[in-house]
Amino acid sequence: MVTKAMRIEVEQPATASLPKRVSYSQMSLYEQCPLKYFFSYIAGWREPPTSALAGGSITHEICEYLYRLEPQDRTLDAAMNLLREHGPRMLRTTEYKPFENDLKMKYSVKEAIENLFKVEDPTQVVVQPEHIEMELSVEINGVNFFGKVDRFTVDGINRVTDYKTGKSPGKFVDDKLAQPYLYALGFKTQYEIEVDEVELIFLNAQEVVRRPADSGLVLAQGEKLAQMRTASEFDVANSSWEARVSRLCDYCAFREVCPARTPDAPAPGSSQCNTKLAEAGLLHK
Repeated sequence: MVTKAMRIEVEQPATASLPKRVSYSQMSLYEQCPLKYFFSYIAGWREPPTSALAGGSITHEICEYLYRLEPQDRTLDAAMNLLREHGPRMLRTTEYKPFENDLKMKYSVKEAIENLFKVEDPTQVVVQPEHIEMELSVEINGVNFFGKVDRFTVDGINRVTDYKTGKSPGKFVDDKLAQPYLYALGFKTQYEIEVDEVELIFLNAQEVVRRPADSGLVLAQGEKLAQMRTASEFDVANSSWEARVSRLCDYCAFREVCPARTPDAPAPGSSQCNTKLAEAGLLHK
């Protein structure tokens, strides 16, 4: 996918440092483009919330509340009641209030919850309350890793499940499986639990993907985590980050201040760069 890679000198404080813990999303972003990682995790910029983010957050929360109910109570009516209760509450928060009247997003959330009952029977899912939104915080290959697992089920098979909203991944499904594979490694390392299977549930697409937790694929994610951390330590120490140009650049919020994409862009991290990002509506942590 990458068509060109350029190492870019940046302006960063002498005290600049990496986050103490690494999540899957951090690792994935760095693999996509280290310079984008710099903007997000070193320079502290982030995009404003989107309707897709709001909808995904609401959907995940409703699924969490639903599976905390007793199995016989996990009905579609109960799920819709949870949506009516918690959806408006979440949309009143500062972060998601701009989408309070987004009818398209609301319909997408309702569809996702309804589809959950089409791809599985929640009353038959064997899950304990403590295994929902289960936190991982463990050292993997010398890296402090953290994550939150949507669901861990034990029904004869130890399974890590992650909910997804939006479109089907199609041919890119293997890329999406990297996250639950890494979570499987986290489970084994932190809890000494062998995960047999990983699962992705694409709610809006009504698609369920299950794969054996192949030890080679699981361990490979741990190796990638260590490689990412080593590479980012080099980058921050040298104030130099690689920009990876690909078709994803068309959707990147930093494309106008990326020297690989915009040759006359100011140095990343400079005051001129920061002014441009603020004018573009990005938020600074």
